[in-house]
Amino acid sequence: MEQLDTKVIPFEAVYNFRDMGGYKTRDGRIVKKGLFYRSAALGKMTSVDKERFEMLGIRTIFDYRDNKEAQHNPNPVFSHARYIQIPAKGNHAFEMPTNAGGKDFYKVVSPEMFRNFYAQMPFNNPSFKELMKTIQNPDNLGLVHHCAVGKDRTGIGGALILLALDVPEETIMEDYLDTNIHLQPMVEKMAQAIQHQYNAQELQQFYALMSAREDYLQAALDAMDDHYGSKTAFMEQEFGLTTEKRMQLQSYCLT
Repeated sequence: MEQLDTKVIPFEAVYNFRDMGGYKTRDGRIVKKGLFYRSAALGKMTSVDKERFEMLGIRTIFDYRDNKEAQHNPNPVFSHARYIQIPAKGNHAFEMPTNAGGKDFYKVVSPEMFRNFYAQMPFNNPSFKELMKTIQNPDNLGLVHHCAVGKDRTGIGGALILLALDVPEETIMEDYLDTNIHLQPMVEKMAQAIQHQYNAQELQQFYALMSAREDYLQAALDAMDDHYGSKTAFMEQEFGLTTEKRMQLQSYCLT
C-alpha cells in the first residue's frame, strides 16, 4: 500500500493537496507522479504556497465549483497554467455550503440525498466530460482538479481518472477515503464554529456530510454498472473513451 506521506504536498493554506501518482493498475503498471493532483480550493494560498505550486509544473487548473463559489474564493492566477471552471454539481437544488445562504446546508441535506447526489454526478455531466477530454492531451498535464474541499466533486473526478487508467476499485476507494485524514483539521474548525447553532442530531449530520464515506462513492460506482452494464461501457459511452483511447492514455500516464 502506498504511504500517505509520499502523496501529500504540504501547503500552508491549501488542504488535501495530493499527487495521484504511485498507484498500481490491474496489470501491475504504476501511475506516474506529477501528472494528476487533487485538492481543496486553492484561493487562500500564501506566497510560499504559490512558490511551491509553481515548482510542480502544473499546466491545467480544473475547477468543479459553481460560479458563486469561484467568485467567493477565486483561484490564484499562474501565467503558465490554463484555468478551466465548469460546475460539476449538476441540477441539484441545494446550494453548496460555501455559497451565501448555504449555512443551513448541513441541516437540510441528509446522507441519503448525498448518496443520490453521488449516484447522479457521473452522468451527462459537462464538467466531467471536459475533464476526460482534457486528460487525453499530454500537453494539458500536470493537472490539478479541485472543488471546495476536494472531497465530493473531486472524489468523483479522481475516481474517473483512476478508472480510465485501470486502477482497481479498492485502490480508488482508498484514495477517496484518505480525504478524511487530510480534512480533519478543517472539519474540526468548522464544527467548533457552528456547534452552538446545531443540536446533537444536526451536528451528527454535519459530520456525515463532511466525511468521505464508502457508501457515497460506492453509490456512484454502482450507478455506472447499473446504467451501462460495466465500467468499460460507461467510459466508452459517457466519454468516448474507447479501448484504443484508454490504451493511448495509459501508455502516456503509466510506467
